[in-house]
Amino acid sequence: MATYEPKSSKDINFVRRLRDRARYDYDSVNRILDAGQLAHVGFKVPQKNSGAESETEDSEDQYPNVIPMIFGRIGQTIYLHGYISSRLLKALSGPQGDGNGDVPAPKACVTVSIIDGLVVALSSMHNSNNYRSVCCFGKARLVEDHDEKIAALTEIVDKQFLGGKKWADSREINDIEMKTTRVIAIDIETASAKVRTGGPKDDKEDLENPDVAENIWTGVIPVRTVFGKPEPSELNKAKVPDYISSLENKSI
Repeated sequence: MATYEPKSSKDINFVRRLRDRARYDYDSVNRILDAGQLAHVGFKVPQKNSGAESETEDSEDQYPNVIPMIFGRIGQTIYLHGYISSRLLKALSGPQGDGNGDVPAPKACVTVSIIDGLVVALSSMHNSNNYRSVCCFGKARLVEDHDEKIAALTEIVDKQFLGGKKWADSREINDIEMKTTRVIAIDIETASAKVRTGGPKDDKEDLENPDVAENIWTGVIPVRTVFGKPEPSELNKAKVPDYISSLENKSI
C-alpha cells in the first residue's frame, strides 16, 4: 500500500495529537480529497528583492496567506485554477520564465476538512466533532503543457458535480479564456489524514454521577452537506441533464 508514513516525529506530516486518528496511506488521503468540495491553500507571497532592508515588519507580505479554492486531483497531484493575475496563482507559479534557475519552487499546504457531526458530551471540554480532514504538502508549479492544463481544468470542473461530465456538457473554452486562466499543480510530497467517528468520550466519574448523567443529554448530531433540487435560471431553455438531476439528495 502506497503511504506517506512519516519516518520520524519531526516530519511535517506527523500527527502529534490523538495519533490513533491519523492515516498516512494514499487511499485515505485521496478519499477525503475527492469528497471535499473546498480546499484551503496556504502559501507565502515571495518577497521582492531590493537593496534596502525589508519594507516594514508588518508588511502584508510577511504574513502567511490561506485562501479557499475549488480544486481537482489527478493521481497524487492537486490542481488549482483562476484568473492569471490572481495573487495566489502568481505566488505559486514558481520561477518559470524569470531566467533564474536557482529560485526554488514555492511550497504550499493544501487542507480539506469535512464536518460529519457534533459530538455532545457531559462536559463542555469533551464536546467534539466527527470529521474527516487532510493536510497535503508539496511544491507548486505552473502548468504550461496544453494537454495537462485541459485535463486539470476538466477535473476541477467535473469534481464539483461529483464526477458528472460538466466540462463536456459546456460550450468549448475559447482562446481568451484559456490564455487568461492560470493552472497550478501541487505535486503531493507528503500528507496525513485525520478522522474521528463515534460518540462522546466522557470521564468515568461523570458517567457514574447521577446528577450529571441523568440531566445532561449526550450523543451525536449528524452534519451533512446535501445537494438540493436543481433550480433553472430565468434564461434556461434546456432540460436538466441526468448528471445534474442525479445529484439531488446526495451528500459528500
